[in-house]
Amino acid sequence: MSRHTHMSDRPFCWILGSGASFQSGIPTGGKLALQWLAEMHKREDFAALPIEQWATAGNLGIAGFDYAKAANYYPWIYQRRYRDYPEEGYAFLESAMDRCEPSYGYAVLAQIMGTYAHKVTITTNFDNLIADALSIYTRIFPLVCGHESLTGYIRANLRRPLVAKIHRDLLLAPLNSPAEIEKLPNEWADALKKIFSRFTPIVIGYGGNDGSLMGFLEEIAPIEGGIFWCHRADSTMDDRIHRVVNHHKGRRVPIAGFDELMLQLHVKLGLPDLLPQVEDAHNKRIAQYRKQFESLNAALNRPAENAAAETVRAPVRKAAVAAVERLAQEKNWWAWQLKAQAESDLTKRDAIYREGLEQFPNSAELLGNYALFLRIERKDMAAAEAMYLRALEADPKHATILGNYANFLRVERKDMAAAEAMYQRALEADPKHANNLANYAGFSLAQGNKAGLQTLENAFDALKNAPQLEAELECAFYRYAHGPVQRHDDALRLARRLILSGTRSPGWDFSMNRVRATQDGHPEAAGLEKLAAVINDVAPAASLDAWPAWKKAGDS
Repeated sequence: MSRHTHMSDRPFCWILGSGASFQSGIPTGGKLALQWLAEMHKREDFAALPIEQWATAGNLGIAGFDYAKAANYYPWIYQRRYRDYPEEGYAFLESAMDRCEPSYGYAVLAQIMGTYAHKVTITTNFDNLIADALSIYTRIFPLVCGHESLTGYIRANLRRPLVAKIHRDLLLAPLNSPAEIEKLPNEWADALKKIFSRFTPIVIGYGGNDGSLMGFLEEIAPIEGGIFWCHRADSTMDDRIHRVVNHHKGRRVPIAGFDELMLQLHVKLGLPDLLPQVEDAHNKRIAQYRKQFESLNAALNRPAENAAAETVRAPVRKAAVAAVERLAQEKNWWAWQLKAQAESDLTKRDAIYREGLEQFPNSAELLGNYALFLRIERKDMAAAEAMYLRALEADPKHATILGNYANFLRVERKDMAAAEAMYQRALEADPKHANNLANYAGFSLAQGNKAGLQTLENAFDALKNAPQLEAELECAFYRYAHGPVQRHDDALRLARRLILSGTRSPGWDFSMNRVRATQDGHPEAAGLEKLAAVINDVAPAASLDAWPAWKKAGDS
């Protein structure tokens, strides 16, 4: 920790071997070596000898082979196993790494590489666990050098994380045979010298069984700052590793495992818990996928502009219908929501919702969407409220449903105390829910509560990560209506830009905000009413052209 804290100019880099990927479900080189030996023994031993007696240097054609140290002969065993058909070897490695997810340790490593200067990982592994972890847990895309021809892009001072795959990437003819990993290519040797001129290596899960990286570490001058070679406390280090550590004036570090070491670093560095971030990103991705498909489905159900457009659209519409039917067969509540949205007849749409709820009586999402339909389309407030209560009984912490029910209580029931409590419940469930923040800000400001200005700023911040043009336009209106005078021009410019780009928020009630702004002495009270009408899409944007403040916003 002393170097991490006091020597920012001499960060660490990571050297990872197969032992670091074992907890992600990828077999170690030693385990694979034993598996391949067992396969060859089964196919070639007609004398039915025990594998320990059969697997000899003579039978395998591997000079000096010792079954007790099979892991040390990984490349020779790989070559022997797949010598007749190398493509089978590549296919096996692909299948061994297929669908493997980064373990906990890789999540922490991604945090460290994305947060601090310790941004470089050198690995003999072919997998994509580091890049995947960086994408999942930090949303930072690394420079991945999976071939020696890419080493020219490596620099000592890096803006983003680097993953250096010195035995190549799995899909770029990985180096695995003895001849291929006998010596490090010159391109990699030059690149690693550049890296070690600035970074001090920490080795984890690497057994030193190749000639390339191990030979390089044996030959180069001692690395400044030494080398920290982590090894499992229950294993024996090879003499060759001891010599390399001594050569670089390094340290041997006994560890319980890769994930365990990273857990210790997570605590020592005070890194934040990733679970809320991962859950939030996952939920946003699901919501975005659904929203985009729903928008596409809705657009396809609108009448085409002409016969030619309909000719092109018809097969796409047919594909959308087939996709929805497949969802229905897979027992997915969302299929019924899509079916309901596609139906223009309100009575038939109502029937679709009811049929869906017979299959999914406890689907909070479907109940909440049906409640919205009953309120907006059917104007049946009693049925809508009953459905909101059923939805919240199914999922009491569903932020979107809580926010929609708060809107219902505010607009339909005029119960401001109940609406206030429901907005707060919604934001407790998801403090960064952009739409709920926007609605609560508008509600609070309409009540004369100036704390709503901070909520409004929180809404703008949330909208940067989860853009929603309608909500952003509503927030622009609230800032113009209730914000400080010095922010009025900026707010109106934002509203103008969104309106002229086609954004509208039909049906949203700004009346209480207009009344409050007038009571507070807003200098453009008459203009607020016109602006609200355009945002609600009941008046054309051209109706604002005669308004001086609107014209000024366009000129600036």
